[in-house]
Amino acid sequence: MTVAVQRWGIGLLTLLVVLLVFHAYVRIFATVAYTYIYWGMLPKEINWIGEAREAQVRQGSVELPVPKLIHQTWKDEKVPKRWEGAQQSCIDAHKEANYTYKLWTDDQGLELIRDWYPWFLPTYLSYPHAIQRVDAVRYFILHKYGGIYIDLDMGCNRELAFMREYGFTAPLTYPIGISNDVMGAQPGNAYLERVIHRLEYWNHWLFFKYVQVMFSTGPMFLTGQYAVGWGDGSRDVVGVIDAPLYGKYDDSGNAAFYHLHGSSWHEGDARFVFFLDRLRSHWLIVTALIGVLGVTVWMFWTSWTAYICALAKRLLGDWRVGRERRERSVEALGELLPTVVGGQNARSHTLHAD
Repeated sequence: MTVAVQRWGIGLLTLLVVLLVFHAYVRIFATVAYTYIYWGMLPKEINWIGEAREAQVRQGSVELPVPKLIHQTWKDEKVPKRWEGAQQSCIDAHKEANYTYKLWTDDQGLELIRDWYPWFLPTYLSYPHAIQRVDAVRYFILHKYGGIYIDLDMGCNRELAFMREYGFTAPLTYPIGISNDVMGAQPGNAYLERVIHRLEYWNHWLFFKYVQVMFSTGPMFLTGQYAVGWGDGSRDVVGVIDAPLYGKYDDSGNAAFYHLHGSSWHEGDARFVFFLDRLRSHWLIVTALIGVLGVTVWMFWTSWTAYICALAKRLLGDWRVGRERRERSVEALGELLPTVVGGQNARSHTLHAD
């Protein structure tokens, strides 16, 4: 009986481990599918920031709680020459308004995580790709100090005061969602609080480098946290820069930025993903159906896990009852043995006397 129970226990434990690992991927896949559906509809609750809103900010009729800080990151203090002009344009555009500029190196970013967010340090160091640390550290910089983060391959055509209105601001990107190449934030705002605490959960191997980076720390990760942020109020404080003001994929307006299109970390798998995106008109419906299937599978696995736990608890209870019965039997036998042995000894003495 004991061997059988042990085998059942090992089997159930193995099954639970497999289910838990698979369960994480099902939830991630379901979140991604929901994100595509959500952003495909461009819901009305998005707080759009366009040229009209920028004009109101310039007039001084809008409160600007985000501090006057400009953040950029690079591996060391030697910025590549091809980006020096863009870097200087952002410094110059904010000099008259008395912004403070800070270039963060990799060592300084690591120090920030170690000193202020030690709970995240194991995840930060575990990322297999350097670009994941580059993505992640910018969220923590803004969460700690606030201000405006700008990628080095982006230049500024004018002051970015319109990015100082909402608790968090990011641009609309292609094909869906928001990008993390330029962001504005108040220190400790609700949306970034959600973002930094979800990074650990999304730190999974996702088959291709491009996909893993985009969905674990990059723009699709940021977009997913916005899409599923209903109910906790985190996305109410988010402003989204519209395409003409962003200017990367739409040159029809008076863009606040110019783009040098760095993307130095892209590899062959990125071209494959872009190829799939060009076919999205054919597989968007399939993606929606797969998303529904993913949610269904997730719910099934959740119910199945609960059933397995209940079964394990029942088997454990039966095993405990059996153990208690065996213990009582041993106790009873222990009490009976002296009586039996004593009686046999007395009989032996009687026969010997005879």
